[in-house]
Amino acid sequence: MTTTNPNLKKLFVSDTFADMIKNKLMKKMEAHQASNPQKELYIMAWGDTTQPLAPKVVDALVDAATKLGDRSTYTGYGEFDGNIKLREAICNNYYKPRGIDLKPEEIFVSDGAQSGTFGLQDLFGLDNVIALQDPIYPPYLEANLLAGRSNIIYLECNDHNNFVPDIPTSKVDIIYLCFPNNPTGGVATKEQLKAFVDYARSHKSVIIFDAVYSAFITDPNIPKSIYEIEGATECAIEVGSFSKTAGFSGLRLGWSVVPCALTLESTVAGELNEMFRIGQSIRFWGASNLAQQGGIAALSEQCQQECQEIVNYYLENARILKEGLEAFGLTCFGGTNNPYIWVKGAEGMSSWDVFNQLLFKAGIVGVPGSLFGPSGEGFLRLSTLCSRENIEKAIDFAAVVGNRE
Repeated sequence: MTTTNPNLKKLFVSDTFADMIKNKLMKKMEAHQASNPQKELYIMAWGDTTQPLAPKVVDALVDAATKLGDRSTYTGYGEFDGNIKLREAICNNYYKPRGIDLKPEEIFVSDGAQSGTFGLQDLFGLDNVIALQDPIYPPYLEANLLAGRSNIIYLECNDHNNFVPDIPTSKVDIIYLCFPNNPTGGVATKEQLKAFVDYARSHKSVIIFDAVYSAFITDPNIPKSIYEIEGATECAIEVGSFSKTAGFSGLRLGWSVVPCALTLESTVAGELNEMFRIGQSIRFWGASNLAQQGGIAALSEQCQQECQEIVNYYLENARILKEGLEAFGLTCFGGTNNPYIWVKGAEGMSSWDVFNQLLFKAGIVGVPGSLFGPSGEGFLRLSTLCSRENIEKAIDFAAVVGNRE
């Protein structure tokens, strides 16, 4: 008798993050719009970029597409671990300026950070104890549940610890960290990350570090990579992406770093790297040739400046929105070194209460913090990866409403 995957079945009958967005948040938004057709909504829910690609990236994409239309320059499948020029550019133009020495064979290109992170599931046994930041980007939890892991603990992040968790008080095997953090906007200092690296090295644990928002860090004292911490290559895997730093959310391009120095109690140097290479060769035959050419262009010196200008645009959005909301008496976190604003509701308010308050009064749509984990209750996440017009109109409208009240 054919049976279903029990792990997927559990997620099927529960409320996944995507389903909660579709079946509850969207319906609330649509119902409000239908009842108030004359009112404009200001969508700040999605972590999706809105500004156009840098000119040099566009030129590279056009050139790559043109070559695909010519028999003499056409290319098909590439290397399943990524275009060697792209992997060299990630090493030389992204990591080396940060004082980090990596080899191209330690870089594995993916079609985005989320699929890259999911691919890491194959490396580890189902009996591992998983530690997740709370709140956290929900697919991290869902990926482990889908794999069949159930021994999961949460590391609480709140306004009392500046949304940076304490190191685990018990033995854990895999620790998920995301800094700058989605959804809270929190960042971790070198000292805080060193504590996690020291813990991981002494316990033979592995850190999976999400550095997707690294380009938003403007404070020179905040690390942009876990590998800025001594010893991290022995205990950490890092996931990066072009989605936010270069606006590739529609092109889909990211990478995972599995250092050759990374070992577990039962492995030798290079073994985990080779295991991941084999796993990637089974599940994946390379990211889009077009996207990878765009990635090579994005990492050039000139284009990194162009991409940073786009990141700075979003950071200015964050400044405007945070200052505007605080002027109305709202308590806000994040928005510095990060494109997310983490709004705290008044005492006794649930996350959905905060969602309704901003939707009904100001037309601002965010994501209730409770969807990111228990410690997100009472908060709302707002994304500033939208247009400046959207941000300014929302603040202006909220000011008018506030004056009427």
